[in-house]
Amino acid sequence: MNGKIQASGDVSIIAIKVDGAVVDEIPAKGSGKYFESAECSNGATGSWDRTNWQFLLNTTKKTKCTLNFTTTKSTTGEQSGASKMEDLLSQEEDKGSGITIVSDDNNIRYIGKSPNNYIYFNCKDGSNSGTNCETWRIIGLMDGIKTKAGKTERLLKIIREPLPKNLSWDSSDSNVNGGNGVNEWSQADLMTVLNGDYFKGQTGTDKCYSGSSEKTTECPDWTQYGLKKSAQDMIEEVVWNTGTASGTENTWQKENVPVFQYMWERSDFTGKQCNGGSYCNDDVQRQTTWEGKVGLMYPSDYGYATDGGGDQVKRMQCLYTPLYNWGNNSNCKSNDWLYDSSNTQWTMTPAPNSSNAYRVFLVYTGGTVDYYYAHFAYAVRPVVYLKSNVKISGGEGTSSSPYTLTIS
Repeated sequence: MNGKIQASGDVSIIAIKVDGAVVDEIPAKGSGKYFESAECSNGATGSWDRTNWQFLLNTTKKTKCTLNFTTTKSTTGEQSGASKMEDLLSQEEDKGSGITIVSDDNNIRYIGKSPNNYIYFNCKDGSNSGTNCETWRIIGLMDGIKTKAGKTERLLKIIREPLPKNLSWDSSDSNVNGGNGVNEWSQADLMTVLNGDYFKGQTGTDKCYSGSSEKTTECPDWTQYGLKKSAQDMIEEVVWNTGTASGTENTWQKENVPVFQYMWERSDFTGKQCNGGSYCNDDVQRQTTWEGKVGLMYPSDYGYATDGGGDQVKRMQCLYTPLYNWGNNSNCKSNDWLYDSSNTQWTMTPAPNSSNAYRVFLVYTGGTVDYYYAHFAYAVRPVVYLKSNVKISGGEGTSSSPYTLTIS
């Protein structure tokens, strides 16, 4: 058999299918066949370890599974974004030179100081490349993304360079959390403008903020910097995770390694973990997921994007170094393409505190992930998921020849 089965219990594979047809064994690594899903008894679910080419399942019961593989290349010469990243991984099989890698979270991500993950996006109607487009970058191919329509899909996640003006994450009346904002993304001022005027490419409807006690600022000209119709049509409305860590900063600052940040983002803890007082008196209903189109990167996106300097051992050291300490580790931050020494960047994840409900995680210019008040104005980098019918139709992914997109 070309692959392995790693299970904690009694597991048997009753069928292996490629494009729906039963085959005798797991397709070989690099054969152009890709794991799609597993159908297991007893409600068990497993995952595919692309790096070690094995099926992983944790179960205490006797379980039977069918493994499904697929040929993802399109017969039309175009490939879905998902297919393109799968192909790159198959071709490179690289663990640290800035191409792609299967990270600990079972997503495929671009890593390193300067990977070839450039993509033309937000083009003027009728065009798909060149000066008519913005150049965004691909964070990765994300698995298990739930759409508004109720589907679970693998979708490309992409990020823009900072917008032309720093903005508050949220601000509030001086009587609410001391005017410092509310760290709940579903009602944040930045969420409103990104999914309102910015998404629609219009001006005059939503306010922008740049200080405490609802201090407003002039918004960028969204007719120029907002999303065009061509981009709007490519963006999927999905369920984003807005959970966070639990406890005080003294606890999570020692533990916020990328894998823990990833878990916290999917937890049931919200940004409000205080019990009253003038800095914890908002009446906003908290939630740990949000359904929408435009968000921000997660702290874990930043953490997983390092390659540690091209050495797998160094990368693993980074992945198990708290992000709070990355400012003291140049191997981690300087070999991470999401690091920006010129801009402190907002994430969409609230930061817990025992005395207030207005702190949010940021990626600082020094490389650390730490919290600050939601009302301060910092760099905004919009993030979106592309629909599954968006195709990569050309380009090399380099800064001089970004990938081009079409939608079927």
